[in-house]
Amino acid sequence: MSEKLLLEGLKVIDAGSFIAGPVSTTILSDFGAEVIKIEPPKIGDSLRHLIARTKRVNPVSDKDYCWHLTSRNKKSLALNLGDPKGQKILQELVKVSDVFVTNMPKRIRDKLKINASDLLPLNERLIYGSLTGYGEEGPDSHRTAFDTMAWWARSGLMDIVRPSDNSTPGMPPIGMGDQPTGVSLFASIMTALYRREKTGKGGEVNTSLMANGAWSNGSFIQAALFDADFPERKAEVTPHPFGGRYETKDGRFLLLAIIDAAKEWPKLLKALDIEHFNNDERFSSFQKMNENHQDLYKELEKIFKQYDLSEIVEKLRFSEVTFGILSKSTDHKKDEQFLKSEVLVNFSKDSFETENLTVNSPVFLKDEPKKTPSRGPDLGEHSKEILSDIGIDSKELDMLKEDGVIDFPQN
Repeated sequence: MSEKLLLEGLKVIDAGSFIAGPVSTTILSDFGAEVIKIEPPKIGDSLRHLIARTKRVNPVSDKDYCWHLTSRNKKSLALNLGDPKGQKILQELVKVSDVFVTNMPKRIRDKLKINASDLLPLNERLIYGSLTGYGEEGPDSHRTAFDTMAWWARSGLMDIVRPSDNSTPGMPPIGMGDQPTGVSLFASIMTALYRREKTGKGGEVNTSLMANGAWSNGSFIQAALFDADFPERKAEVTPHPFGGRYETKDGRFLLLAIIDAAKEWPKLLKALDIEHFNNDERFSSFQKMNENHQDLYKELEKIFKQYDLSEIVEKLRFSEVTFGILSKSTDHKKDEQFLKSEVLVNFSKDSFETENLTVNSPVFLKDEPKKTPSRGPDLGEHSKEILSDIGIDSKELDMLKEDGVIDFPQN
C-alpha cells in the first residue's frame, strides 16, 4: 500500500497472551503501527495451541484461525522474559517504543519485571497498557480470568440471557468478551497517545474484562443501582409479536423489533400482503393486539413459515420495518452487507496459497486507510530483524539462541 497509514512509525510491544490484550495491538497494527509480539521460545503464545485443545467444542480447520485473526500484521520475537538477559533485551526495546501492552496477571508481571513501575521510568513517552480480569485494585485483582468468567458471568450477562431463572446458563464461544474488551484497551491507548501529543508524557492505562462486561450489561445494572423492580422469571416468557423470533420455511429465523407500532405495523402488513389482519376483531386495535398477543404471535408464525428467509428479506428490506436476520457464522463470507461495508476484508495475496477473508477491526476513520492484513507470524519469525535493529550482532544472536534466551527459525 502506497498511502501512508495513520499510525505508521508507532512502535508497539505486545507482551500479552491469548486474545483480549493482544486485540488492542491488532487494531493498532491495522492502522499501520509496527507491533512486536513477544512469545516464549519453543512453545510460543498459548493462543497458538487453543484450537488444538478445544476441538471438541470449536470448529476444526487446517488454518489456525484464532491466531491469524488476533496476530495478523505482527512480528514475532521469541524472547524468554524469565531470563535476566531476556529482561535486559526487553528494557532496550522499551526505550525505543511508544506502547507496551500486557494482560499478564500481577504475580507474573512481578516475576518478569514488566510492571508499569519497572518500565515507565525507562521511557517518559511510553504508554503502558494493561488488561486484567477484574481490575487493578480490589480483592480479586490478583486472580486470572477468561472472558467466560469475568465478562460474561461476573457482569450478569450470563444470567439475563437465560430464558428463565430455571434455565441452565449458556456458555459463550471463544473470545465473545475478549474482542470488545480489546477495543476498549485500544481506545484507552489512543486517548493516552492524544494526551501525549499535548503534554509530551506517556503514562499508564488499563481496563478489565469485568468492567467491559458491566458496560455491556449497563442498562440492567443501572436499573438495579436505582433499586428497580425486576420481573420474576420462573418460566420462559413468550415474546411479544412485535419483538418476536420467527422461523421461516427453510428453518432459519427472523427477528422483529417494532418499537413505533403506529408507523411500522401498517408497513409490515403491506409488505407481507396481510392487511386483512385489520379486519380480524382480535387485532383491530393496538389494545386488542396486546390483549390477544399470543394469538397474534401464532398467526404471524404461520405467515413467516410460508417463505424462505431470503424471500422474507426481499419483502421487508425496503419496507421501513425494523427487522433482523439470525445469521450463522457460515453465512458471512457470502453476505453482501458484510463485504460491501468492509466488515470482512481479504488477507494480502502472499499470506496464503488461496484467497482468504478476515474480520476487520470495527474502528473506521473516513479517508484513513488500513493495512491489508497479513497472516499471523511463525514463532520467532522476526527475532533476528527486531534485535538487529537495536544493535545486537549476528554472533550475539547465535549465543542468545544457544542459551535459550531467544529463538528464531533457521534460514
